[in-house]
Amino acid sequence: MFDFLMRKNHDSTDVLNISEKDKKNDDSCVAKIGSGYAATKTAQIATEQAAKTFAKPETYTGNRKIYDSGTAKLEAKRKLFQNGNIVTDPYTGEQLVLTKHEAKLLYGEHWSNHLAESDHVKPLERIYNETKNNVWNTTEDIKVAANSPDNIRVASRKYNNPKRSRTNKEYVEDTEYLQKKGVYITEEGKKQAILDGELADSSIRQQLKHSSFRNAAKTGHDAGMKGATEAGITALTMTGIMNIVAVLNGEKSSEEAIADTAKVGGKAAVTGYAMSSSLTVASHTLSSSSSKFIQSLSKSNVPGKIITAVIVTGETLKQWGNGELTTQECMIELGDKGLNFATMGWSMAAGQALIPIPVVGGAVGALVGSMLTSTYYHNLIDTLQTKELEHQERQKIIAECHAAAEQTKAFRIQLESYLNDYFQDYKDCFDSALSSAKFAYQTGDADGFIASANDITRKLGGYIPYENMEEFKKYMKNDSIDIL
Repeated sequence: MFDFLMRKNHDSTDVLNISEKDKKNDDSCVAKIGSGYAATKTAQIATEQAAKTFAKPETYTGNRKIYDSGTAKLEAKRKLFQNGNIVTDPYTGEQLVLTKHEAKLLYGEHWSNHLAESDHVKPLERIYNETKNNVWNTTEDIKVAANSPDNIRVASRKYNNPKRSRTNKEYVEDTEYLQKKGVYITEEGKKQAILDGELADSSIRQQLKHSSFRNAAKTGHDAGMKGATEAGITALTMTGIMNIVAVLNGEKSSEEAIADTAKVGGKAAVTGYAMSSSLTVASHTLSSSSSKFIQSLSKSNVPGKIITAVIVTGETLKQWGNGELTTQECMIELGDKGLNFATMGWSMAAGQALIPIPVVGGAVGALVGSMLTSTYYHNLIDTLQTKELEHQERQKIIAECHAAAEQTKAFRIQLESYLNDYFQDYKDCFDSALSSAKFAYQTGDADGFIASANDITRKLGGYIPYENMEEFKKYMKNDSIDIL
């Protein structure tokens, strides 16, 4: 019945020697877990930093100045008027002047039709609403795009002031509103306003798209470089210590130890870069998900933990799939790696506290914690394994276990039957006594009420201090101490 445990040809009398098999993989396994944990931790820190870097105000109200640029608007007017050219409102056709004083002097009460003002084609509030959930644009990116030349036009105050947070298209096509505000826009001006709105919207989207890609790439690269350093040094430190021990024990030459250490450290650095970079980008992107569940997974660094677990256990599962490990060996290796991964965090923290050298303390702590965990785990496995027993004895024990299970099942059925009868008997007693008590209470029969209560007390094995009202009165007048 143990055939399912076999994934390769083993003699049924073979004794599984876990310690020798694990020793071959200890160096790479422990270093892989440590570097994977370091890379995952780096990604978590980078994701938390990204959340701060790309945070947006919760509301537009009260935060308009964050996105507005008076300098950009002044520059737009300066360019139009710098050569003394005649400037006209592109939407109303009215001639514009630069200052309010000049407008009032030349045009009197109609001065607002001729005073030049710079304003945003696509309103800032619209831009805020479209970008507040964009996790890869900073407020500065949005401000730059919102105040780019494509989104600033010089028109008259008469045109600009009533526009508020409307798009150009909404504004010029609302005839009733324009009439109410006394704004006259030419037909050509309406077409131009709609075209300017479309061009501004397209330009802003392109700018924010480019800055979004740029920011994601930079954030991922910075996290990757940090992760490569953390994972590489962690693996080098852990593998270096183990290889030094191997050299001292005569298990490796110094050349072999150096080559192995460099190989493991290089792989860890590459893996650390890829993990930290991709996890940071993925986790921060997931933080904008509409699903609260997905957001919580991202904040808890679940993606990183899953990927690290897959990397750590992948080789074991691959060997099992190829028939290089039995199912039993596979499960034991997975258990060892799982315990190492679970304890890696606190062991690295403990090491860092004892050896306050960045990364190195954590790596040493992880190595010590891993060794202690593995030793404990394999001692437990050795205790639990019945490798001293021959195949026939193991079969005998299994048969005895089955027989015991059948006896337990029969006893459980008998016990359930007894309990049902037992509780039914109590139920009948309680029903009868409570019914009598209710009747006695309704008819004012105190002795009957006491008798009903005493029936329940006797059933439960309790002490009866009185049987009727006369005995109850004597009981209450008695000054002796009563122990219930």
